[in-house]
Amino acid sequence: MTPTSPPVPLPPCPPGATSAFLAQVGLQLGMPADVLQALEAGEPFTGPSGLLCRVHTGIAGGRCIGHPEVLLPLAAAELGGPDVPRLLGVQEQLLHGEGWLLGLMAGGGLLALRPLQGRHDAAQVAAELDRGQVLARAALEVLVPAEGTDPEAGNWDGRSLAGAGAAP
Repeated sequence: MTPTSPPVPLPPCPPGATSAFLAQVGLQLGMPADVLQALEAGEPFTGPSGLLCRVHTGIAGGRCIGHPEVLLPLAAAELGGPDVPRLLGVQEQLLHGEGWLLGLMAGGGLLALRPLQGRHDAAQVAAELDRGQVLARAALEVLVPAEGTDPEAGNWDGRSLAGAGAAP
């Protein structure tokens, strides 16, 4: 485990090593061949919960490292006014309570969720990707309340993602 944050660019893994590493991640996730190709190309792919995901790779300590990224179907520009305190509360809980960064996706305007630490082990990258999808769904429930619900009733400050993101 290397404590590098995904937004900090890491030197790239050698091309063959990247492909092999991502193939192992895909194997851990049980991905079909067409989705595995998107994963290996660094393109977004649909994860198990229906959210778009990517895995960024780099090299740290002489080994490939993976940083999963879960894209939320929500642009930062869509939030404003009374949504901002909720967004900041979600961001704080994810960062301090779960060790995940809620920010802008690399190269775009959508919100994205990334773990603070990359992983050298493909099984751990796959597990983090699964965990990120759970955390992203929980964050979306708070950021975009269901029709007819009171967004203040589900105040993020009173909620915790510990149960949502807990390892199986």
